[in-house]
Amino acid sequence: MKEVWFSEDGDFSEIEDDGFYHFYLYKFEEQDYQEENKQLLLDFLGKLDIFPLYVMVEGHDEEEEMRQIFDYLGFSYSVDYFTDKRMYSTGGNNLTYHPPFFQIKASSMEELQLIMSETYHLATQNQFYGISFINNVQLTSRDGYSFPKLSRNKDIAALKVDHDGQGFYFYSNMNFLQKMEQVISMLPEEYVVTQINDCVLEK
Repeated sequence: MKEVWFSEDGDFSEIEDDGFYHFYLYKFEEQDYQEENKQLLLDFLGKLDIFPLYVMVEGHDEEEEMRQIFDYLGFSYSVDYFTDKRMYSTGGNNLTYHPPFFQIKASSMEELQLIMSETYHLATQNQFYGISFINNVQLTSRDGYSFPKLSRNKDIAALKVDHDGQGFYFYSNMNFLQKMEQVISMLPEEYVVTQINDCVLEK
């Protein structure tokens, strides 16, 4: 069995959720936590089986390279820009840029896996990396910083991969994802919850 930690506690502020139910899922790693938690994410989304999905990726300064990849693969996507700036060095010069915020449409699990194979490294490098169940996530700015914001008036769910790819935060106002028991029942059979918040459960 694959042991996971379920938590309703923590800092969920990187997405403006405006009252959404939220939780955190983390696979206790045995070998490679980044790959194991990526697989937890894919398995959970596969069990939910809701498409299309929109992969939300904060890019580095290689926006054109990312566009070329998505164009070559034939994916539909949009690009917005974070208000805050990043800096990079090239040729002895320091340059600044506004990070691109890609939303790439995945119409099937196969497309989702392909998009993640090209982009998931950004999540492990602590770039913003999320997935939305509806294309209604917009950047909003406050105090010079940008945040993805969910629309409270829609049936929507979204997630954000945690620091270094360690599990993911999930936000929902869908009726079937509003309680801990509902979420746990949606885990694939090979997963078992062995910790809830700070309470370790008996095996």
